Amino acid sequence: MSRKNPFAALDIASIEAEAAPAKPGYGMTGAAKTVVRSIEDLAENAKKLMEGEVIVELDPRSLDVSFVADRLSDDDDEYQELKEAIKASGQTTPILVRPSPKDAQRYMVVFGHRRLKVARELGIPVKAVVKTLDDITSAIAQGQENSARANLSFIERAYFAQNLLATGMSKDVVRSSLAIDEAMLSKMLGVMEIVPAAMLKALGASKKIGRDKWLNLRQVLLNPAHLAVASEYVSTDEFIAIAEEKRFDDLLGYLKKYKAKSAAKKPKGDASEKQWTASDSSLSFVMNAKSKKVAIELSNVEARPFSDWLSTHIDRLYSEYRRSKSEADGD
Repeated sequence: MSRKNPFAALDIASIEAEAAPAKPGYGMTGAAKTVVRSIEDLAENAKKLMEGEVIVELDPRSLDVSFVADRLSDDDDEYQELKEAIKASGQTTPILVRPSPKDAQRYMVVFGHRRLKVARELGIPVKAVVKTLDDITSAIAQGQENSARANLSFIERAYFAQNLLATGMSKDVVRSSLAIDEAMLSKMLGVMEIVPAAMLKALGASKKIGRDKWLNLRQVLLNPAHLAVASEYVSTDEFIAIAEEKRFDDLLGYLKKYKAKSAAKKPKGDASEKQWTASDSSLSFVMNAKSKKVAIELSNVEARPFSDWLSTHIDRLYSEYRRSKSEADGD
């Protein structure tokens, strides 16, 4: 007897209206009663979605990848182990696919892309469960499966979030699919906004690199000079020759040496630099000051609105500065 599909009753309108659940350790941003509340629940939902369904064998050539990408690389040791396991014992866990919205003769993968890739490389049919899902439900299922398996790195989850938004999905759906709160989503998107696509591709999945290190790299790259140096370095054959799992730390080490060398070369009395970033990462401030010249750079989403506000209030702010200076001088 076929079990009821738990996603069929998923109240998408409620997801749109409320914030998503969070992983243990993150604050909840709303009731989010229509979606799961923990990683264990996510795993159970993915399991129930497949239980009791007919498993079919499909020609891998008839399948297309998901409409939203979630991986930066997958030719790692973990993938090779999966390939060897399937080669030795066959595919034990089916993938989830849905009828292609563009071609009635084809299917689109919801989750299980690496198992599909193995089937293609081995030249064997892929075992799958076929479900009729819309884009939103498909995206949530894809994200929940990845969260349950915990096999996506921080930057891949951020990459997935950015790609979901690019397809027109709301932030509420993105949070639901990744089981994260607004603060975490903001951090993810902040990294994606600053780190160039070419650099992300060069760094790859960075499986062992967590949120804090990515936020550290983001902060360093806010300096245009550091961004230029890093972009040039990651495009070199020397960097690409480094094992993928070591590239991130190598890049940070390279930038650290560059900063130290630059500081050593800077003559006394030359420009000093000050940096500031808003607590919500919506505005970053970099100031390079010389004796009679100061260059200020504002970046991120609030840069233009804040600069507009600043220009309209500059007279009042300068007057306040003059008064404070007079008071400090005892006038």
